[in-house]
Amino acid sequence: MQLINLDPSSILILFLAFALGGLVKGATGAGSPVIAIPVLTIFFDAKLAVAVMAVPNLFSNMVQIKQFRKSVASIQFSLRFAFFGSIGCFAGSTLFILSSTRIIELLVGGVTILYVFFSLTKNSNKISRQFANRIAPIMGIIGGFVQGTCGVSAPVALGYLNSIAMNRNEFIFTISCFFGAMAGAQLVLLTLFSFFTWELLVVGILALAPLTLGMPAGERLTKKISSQAFEKLILTFLVVLSIQIFAKPYI
Repeated sequence: MQLINLDPSSILILFLAFALGGLVKGATGAGSPVIAIPVLTIFFDAKLAVAVMAVPNLFSNMVQIKQFRKSVASIQFSLRFAFFGSIGCFAGSTLFILSSTRIIELLVGGVTILYVFFSLTKNSNKISRQFANRIAPIMGIIGGFVQGTCGVSAPVALGYLNSIAMNRNEFIFTISCFFGAMAGAQLVLLTLFSFFTWELLVVGILALAPLTLGMPAGERLTKKISSQAFEKLILTFLVVLSIQIFAKPYI
């Protein structure tokens, strides 16, 4: 695995990647790995990108869990979905450790494209809470497995939660519980396998600064531009990132 040389250019890339991730996280409640991991994959090692994201991912979701907890009447569904997500994440993280860097790169690029596809084709069809509760273990495990393997489970988790009628606060709380639980599971397993090093911990802690600055900026941004315009900008950016990831060995 390629290590990060903390020279000025690398620090700038890290700052921009996590600031953009925080911007999207603050605006939508989810999305920091969707942006930060593809950016880091282009400039660094895909496995390093997934691993270093775990610390800021855990922190940013804990912040939003605390922020939105009081506005959610019942947390049973959110915790259940998160619990099964962590189970899937343990399995996915095992595959992540055993896979080659190029496979992880392709998974990151592929899942990013899937995120764009589902975002463009999403509709207003909703499922009942009763059915959502029934399939929560399956969707949690699948989403957790994808998160564990490539660090980006948004196509699964957001697709599932968008199909349930819930307000913005409940949505953000639920997705934050899910991502937070998986970040914790990733950190535990990667540490047990001696994959998560002190260097990655330091980089992850440093990444908290731009991520934390980006989140309130994202919240303010949603009040100034339409959500449709913001989404189009992000999706265009993700398509460009995916193309670069697929072409990485040739450029």
